[in-house]
Amino acid sequence: MIKPWLFEFFPELGDEARDPAPPELADYATRYLDLWTRDEALGFEGIFFSEHHFGGSFSASPNLLIAAVAQRTRKLRLGVMGVVLPYYHPARVVEEIGLLDLLTGGRLEVGTAVGVPQELARLGMTMEEARERSDEIVDVIDAALAQRVVSHKGKYFSFSNLRLLPRTRQRPSPPRWTAVVSAESARGYAAAVSERLKSFVAQDSRLKQSVPDAPPPAGGFTISDEEFITGTPAEVAEQIVEQCRAVGAGHFLAVLHWGAAIDEVTAAHELFGSKTIPILRTA
Repeated sequence: MIKPWLFEFFPELGDEARDPAPPELADYATRYLDLWTRDEALGFEGIFFSEHHFGGSFSASPNLLIAAVAQRTRKLRLGVMGVVLPYYHPARVVEEIGLLDLLTGGRLEVGTAVGVPQELARLGMTMEEARERSDEIVDVIDAALAQRVVSHKGKYFSFSNLRLLPRTRQRPSPPRWTAVVSAESARGYAAAVSERLKSFVAQDSRLKQSVPDAPPPAGGFTISDEEFITGTPAEVAEQIVEQCRAVGAGHFLAVLHWGAAIDEVTAAHELFGSKTIPILRTA
């Protein structure tokens, strides 16, 4: 079975030259909330919202979208791919994870990302600094999800004996995801996860299994025609199944008409949900 997810971009209504009236904005937001609510009935596994800033989208605070959609749904998994960690203090990130996991009834997926260079540059932050901040915050997240009181001393953040509340409903942690944009970053993330897992196992005398190193992915990172899938619903499903089998993936993150008019986006969700998802679910 292949689990189909949505990667959602909440596109800006209007642009620098047109500032929509408040009633138009309110109607626009409601239509998107209705669309995401409908996605549960269409059979999507869940929705990952994106985080972007400074124009082009209304995606600056995707955790608010999670809280809103959670009140309208019962089964849909909800997350961000990913929370741009360098923008935040780690204590805020951890406490929002805990609160959202409660508000969603334990349906939260935790996704993190370093960020987009062009957006980070607008705040005077280099990618080197962003990666350092992200790595440091991930360390705090790891510690906070494992224990009730957290202390940390690093290059960018230092604090002692913080109780970061509430604790997550899913124990020991909601599922964890991260966004990478190159083969090198994928290898680095896999190695870091492997080392953290080895360290965790070594501290628990009850756990004796060995943890093999994750093999690095081969090849470079490119954008090709394979990233864009078109055809009939059955043809689209066939291409998705082929890609997932080739890499051993059980999840597929679909981007359906970013930036298109809401009517077109709604039609795409309906078509994919009614015709393509049933094939993926039985693959």
